[in-house]
Amino acid sequence: MEPHALISFTVQLVEDHGVPQVLDVDHSIHVHKPTLTGPDSPASYYIRPPDGMSAECFIDWFESIPGAREFKLTLVPILGIDTYHQPLISSDDFAKKYFHDNQMRYVRVVGKSDHAIEAMAAFVEALKRPFDPNQFPYHSDFSVSSYRPPEKGRATEVKLLFKPADHSVLMKIERLVSVHLDEWNLGREIGATRHSTREQAPELILTSVSNTPAGVAYLDALVNSLPRASHDEVVEATEEAMRTHVHTLTSPSLHARFTPPKVPTQVFAPEELKRRVIASLTEILRASHFADGAEVKIVQAGATIETHFPKSASSLWIGTTFRESKHIKEVSSAVMSLKTDPVYREGWLAAYNFDRGTGNLHVRAVETGAEPPTGWKLVPR
Repeated sequence: MEPHALISFTVQLVEDHGVPQVLDVDHSIHVHKPTLTGPDSPASYYIRPPDGMSAECFIDWFESIPGAREFKLTLVPILGIDTYHQPLISSDDFAKKYFHDNQMRYVRVVGKSDHAIEAMAAFVEALKRPFDPNQFPYHSDFSVSSYRPPEKGRATEVKLLFKPADHSVLMKIERLVSVHLDEWNLGREIGATRHSTREQAPELILTSVSNTPAGVAYLDALVNSLPRASHDEVVEATEEAMRTHVHTLTSPSLHARFTPPKVPTQVFAPEELKRRVIASLTEILRASHFADGAEVKIVQAGATIETHFPKSASSLWIGTTFRESKHIKEVSSAVMSLKTDPVYREGWLAAYNFDRGTGNLHVRAVETGAEPPTGWKLVPR
């Protein structure tokens, strides 16, 4: 079978204009699980044209490709991404980085047939980029502690030891790596995670879930670009991570990387600050597998985090799996982690309320010095 015409046209597009950024809606929904107000499609994409190329010019280019009539191309009719998918911006760091600008116009592509779905996959395939050590976030701060090559029925897995041995910094880097993989159009193929407790080694874990050639080649090149970590080095880094305070960035150089001193700290109005706090706390709780991976979602127009705790069989369905001392300690840890960011250090506290009737835990941000709502408690620090 001959390659789809989109592949050769896309290669030429990149050579002439640069790389467009593609938000794969179905993949983003599957990974980040935002609460959407509209339908999903297995071939729904938003495309940010290469820098210097307008959305109109991109549509003209797309429609010049043979078979373009199998696609429905829609220039987003409102400023920014369409309202059905707005929640992606607060839950997906990649969407937040490239699709937040209300002054830009993006192109939405929806496949109208099975062939169109295959063609869009070909478009994304042509945009995949090879591993580049200069582009991988904090490349020099890692060494390879484990590599499981592709085998039948098993995913390729790479464990990278984070040599500065700070879990709180590694959490930030994990998010940067996830965005990087989406930028390289490898987000569907390679997942980035890390160990969630300080008792485990400070490792970034990359897994090629589909063992596709591009994903395997990327991980193989990454492994070959880094030194190997010995068993003793892994043990030493694990012990160091356990000694390091979970909420403190102990390395001045790393702290400077995340909060450049020349950039002034942003100051938000109280309501905007609370909205941003809730969005960021939600991301941290999801990344830490809060409450054993229970669904963490944003409700009440972005003002509240809600997590449902099911009934507990051990208590004859009278109680729930919610344990205040355990779960609020996890929320407190997330709050303190967020407060390491100078943007969110001051001006707010977290409050919570657990409804035993519904099994729902709610968390809100309240202004410093304000009383929490009736029936709510402040999250201890």
